[in-house]
Amino acid sequence: MTVDLEVERTAAAPAPPHDNPAVDAWYDAPHSAGVMVCTEGGYLSLLEIYSVADQPITAWPDVRFIER
Repeated sequence: MTVDLEVERTAAAPAPPHDNPAVDAWYDAPHSAGVMVCTEGGYLSLLEIYSVADQPITAWPDVRFIER
């Protein structure tokens, strides 16, 4: 499941350049999956959740289960 993000670039200066994903986290409940946040040009651009199990992701994870 991917969400493309569009940020109002006039509201804040861009963050310093860095590698993507900017954040990569993992969770195992209720499924084995990961969450990534990416940037483009110093602004948030993408939020993605992906499954490494046979079951597709149907809902965002409860933040209590996310591990970095």
